[in-house]
Amino acid sequence: MELLNEKWLPILGYEGRYEVSSHGRIRSLPRYRRGKSGALVPVAGRIMVLSVKKPKNNGRTLPYVEVKLRDGSPRNVVCKSYLVHRLVAQAFVGELFEGCHVNHIDGNHTNNYFTNLQILSAKEHGLLHPCISNPERNANMQKAAQAKLRAMRKAGEIIGRIKVKAEQC
Repeated sequence: MELLNEKWLPILGYEGRYEVSSHGRIRSLPRYRRGKSGALVPVAGRIMVLSVKKPKNNGRTLPYVEVKLRDGSPRNVVCKSYLVHRLVAQAFVGELFEGCHVNHIDGNHTNNYFTNLQILSAKEHGLLHPCISNPERNANMQKAAQAKLRAMRKAGEIIGRIKVKAEQC
């Protein structure tokens, strides 16, 4: 079903395989894959199933919408999860820079329409959503969190902003 004024653009790194829409939908493109006998089998394009990220026990993870994408590797290889609002922002709002945050203007984390998204620095985003009233304590918590994220990225435990586990695919 095509929505009114919906535009589709390729997802960076997945050109020819997936596209993102201005309304926050993801679709796979028609392609061929290798069957069990080694023959090429046609695969129809389709609108991808999006899932809402489950909140963690500490309550810090907000219910963002995510999608799992494959780069053409075998099914036993781990797929990658992406937050849909970041894919939409990268395609329609502007280039994402290191450490940037994508803000939902209306505060609804499931509304991924491109006019509802804006790219902000961490400082700008923190001013919009202050989590702690004490600025010194907030700065210390942010430094500790960033150090932990850098260590996890270096160890390969997370890709971008999503933890990846083999059983998720």
